[in-house]
Amino acid sequence: MGLDQYAYSRLTEQSPDKIEPRFIWRKHAKLQEFMERLFEARTGQGAAELNCSELELKAEDIATLQAMVERQDLPESPGGFFYGHQFQDEQAEAYRETDLAFCDWARTVLKTREKVFYSCWW
Repeated sequence: MGLDQYAYSRLTEQSPDKIEPRFIWRKHAKLQEFMERLFEARTGQGAAELNCSELELKAEDIATLQAMVERQDLPESPGGFFYGHQFQDEQAEAYRETDLAFCDWARTVLKTREKVFYSCWW
């Protein structure tokens, strides 16, 4: 049990529900905190509403994420046991190359007019 995170693309919001994730993270608390803050700012809903939902990512979101990963400046998460908050610094370092690869992939996908989505489940 814990935080599972996914990134995938599709052409539209009405595309088939069966989407194969392109990136998968497990208990990357700092990435989750970044996404929750973005979700709250964009939707006005609480962070808990992101659970089993999805967040469409825009080019500017990817640019912000990449800059934060490069600076090792992802936000601290108070997320608790299921988020792996007790080892969030280690996870951020372990996932650093994956996070940067995700940003490269997402920028490429967005240029093709596909949409990029983040989803999580805990």
